[in-house]
Amino acid sequence: MSPITTPSDLAATPNLNRSIAAPGSARVETPPAPRLGTRRILLAKVGLDGHDRGIKVIARGLRDAGFHVIYAGIWQSPEAVAQAVADEDADWLGISLLNGAQMALIPRVLDQLRAHQVSDVGVLLGGIIPPADVLALKQLGVIECFGPGSRLDEISRTLLHRDAPPEFDGPSALAQCARQDRRALSKLLTHLSAGENTDPIRSALEKYPATTLRQHPGPRIIALTGSPGVGKSSLIARLLTELRATNQTVAVLSCDPQSPITGGALLGDRIRMAGLLPDPGVLIRSLATPSGSQGVAGEMDLMIQVLALYGFDVILVETVGTGQGDVAIRQYAQTVVAMLQPESGDSIQWEKAGLLEIADLIVIHKFDLPGADRLAAQLRRHLNLPGYRVVPLVPVSTADGTGLARFMDLLHLMSPGGSDHARPTDQT
Repeated sequence: MSPITTPSDLAATPNLNRSIAAPGSARVETPPAPRLGTRRILLAKVGLDGHDRGIKVIARGLRDAGFHVIYAGIWQSPEAVAQAVADEDADWLGISLLNGAQMALIPRVLDQLRAHQVSDVGVLLGGIIPPADVLALKQLGVIECFGPGSRLDEISRTLLHRDAPPEFDGPSALAQCARQDRRALSKLLTHLSAGENTDPIRSALEKYPATTLRQHPGPRIIALTGSPGVGKSSLIARLLTELRATNQTVAVLSCDPQSPITGGALLGDRIRMAGLLPDPGVLIRSLATPSGSQGVAGEMDLMIQVLALYGFDVILVETVGTGQGDVAIRQYAQTVVAMLQPESGDSIQWEKAGLLEIADLIVIHKFDLPGADRLAAQLRRHLNLPGYRVVPLVPVSTADGTGLARFMDLLHLMSPGGSDHARPTDQT
């Protein structure tokens, strides 16, 4: 949104999910899952406006105030923004405009929100907006316009004033989801990620046996895991492009860390995939993930099941940036892709128990960087030990396209419908 004057004290804005250890306690309790009362706001720059410093300041400030902030990125179309709002089940949409095109773009955004059945989402606008335009925009349905100098606590108070959500009926939403109702699917994901009243949904899912979810075998479930910054989102974006080229529908569950201090979260993984939208064959859902959960959001099994019920061909799960012992993802995926990058450790690291033990495929990402060949040689020596299962290794660079075709071939071979139901036995 627009440049702001950030207050030095945000005490006026409550942290919605704060967990504080009792004095003298032996350990800090793991923060709870995101609550249904936690506001989700999607921030986006619409149109040909590349000035993003202000909106990034807002995103960080709202995260620190306890909100879950979904950053959709710059140069977004009204159609892409509306799909993101609907799929993320956002409570608010915050648009930053500094190009003077508010009277051309905002009506288009509002029309698209209505087309996606999310016209109840609160819309805020930040930028240098003439007073006459502010009045006209509010008449169209914009809740508030914030200009230069707006305070973060002022924006936060506006975000807290929303009506309570309507009563939610999980089993009814499941029946709608089975009929490919996208709004019902988004609401289901919201309630499951909050971890509240999930038993009725779990019980109702038992009435939909896996064999009847689709007319053909169920979806392919692929997980990508690795350390922070290894490039999971970038590789998923390329994977999405390849899968959509073959007309496969894809859902992405993207886990990002939730603050153990405020309960807030900055959910920014979808920015790497934003160029693929709008596309009804793609759903991207950002999930705030508490610490201590091994990089995977709560109720992941149920979220995968409702995505299968809706009818996606492929489900991609991106973990939070993980460490060596974060292996919970193996419970949910048919194929686990472990990603490493150059200069991320020496040979002794690969001898330690953890991430490489659960990998079905290892990707050396950013293979265009120095040290990549040395890492590949170390890993091949580690993986080619007698008596151990063979794990394919593929060098990949999304920057220059190295290894992407080989990566897709290996994933196909590992798929239930591939030419080899067993794991591939060759290593590149």
